[in-house]
Amino acid sequence: MKKVSATLLLISICSAGLYAQGLGFGIKAGANFANQNISGSGSFDTKMKVLFHGGVFVTVMFSEKLGVQPELLFSMQGCKYDITGYDGGLTTNYLILPILVRYNINDMFSVHAGPQFGFLLSAEEEFDGDKEDIKDDFKGSDIGLAFGLEADLIAKLGVGARYILGLSNTLDSNGSFGDAELKNGVIQIYVKFRIKNSN
Repeated sequence: MKKVSATLLLISICSAGLYAQGLGFGIKAGANFANQNISGSGSFDTKMKVLFHGGVFVTVMFSEKLGVQPELLFSMQGCKYDITGYDGGLTTNYLILPILVRYNINDMFSVHAGPQFGFLLSAEEEFDGDKEDIKDDFKGSDIGLAFGLEADLIAKLGVGARYILGLSNTLDSNGSFGDAELKNGVIQIYVKFRIKNSN
């Protein structure tokens, strides 16, 4: 149901683009400064892990100031931890769909915020040098809230920063983590290239 809702919402936004003042698109890529908050039974402290994200974006402007910006990105998320002297970590790869309201402060800066839907591609745990596939311990989807700031620079280049707050428990209650809860938190720093401007 979540996948269907996200798809229908994206189709509605794309259809609205036919009536918009400006339609643009481009590509973006950058670093994920990711962490995961694990609580409940068997909880432990985690540390930030630097990973990657990248994909495409579309800007649909309804006026000079206001529009929407849906994106489709590959995003690596996860965390590192140290338990009784052993190094470990989690890496979860998602296909994410942020659907953001965009507000242009001026010709250079814009702010954006909105929901993000994530669809799990893979999950892996590394502990004391050994790796294990743990995808079955995770739910197939994740919901978060994204908000950030972008700056359009010279030519078609721009940069941005974003924070994504995970809202849902991504662990399957029937998995090996028991009744523990895991929520994602990601800071994204990225460079974007506008193939077509929204004007």
